[in-house]
Amino acid sequence: MVGENGTVHRVPAAAEMDPESAEWVRALAGTGPRREAALARLHELLVRIAHGEVRRRGPRLRIAGPELDDLAYQAAADALVAITGKLGHFRGESRFTTWAYKSARQ
Repeated sequence: MVGENGTVHRVPAAAEMDPESAEWVRALAGTGPRREAALARLHELLVRIAHGEVRRRGPRLRIAGPELDDLAYQAAADALVAITGKLGHFRGESRFTTWAYKSARQ
C-alpha cells in the first residue's frame, strides 16, 4: 500500500486479523465500487463518532445547531482522509473499527 507521501507501507495479511477487519482493509486498499462502498460506510461511522464528540464538546466551543453538524461532517471527512492515508500502519492488533476510532480521535 502506498501512503499519501509516496511511502510504501505493508498491509497485514488477512490471516493476521479478524475477518471483519480483513474485509475493511481489503476493500479500502482496493479500487472501484467496493472501495467506494467501504469509504461511504467508514464515513458514516466517522460521522456518528464526530457527532458524539461535537455534542460533548459543543458547550465549550460555544457553537450549536447547524454549525455543530457542519463541524461533525468536516471532522469525519478529515478523519477519513487521515485513516485511509494511514491504512498501511494498521497492524491488525485490534479490530479495524477500534483502530479507526482511535485514529480519528487523534
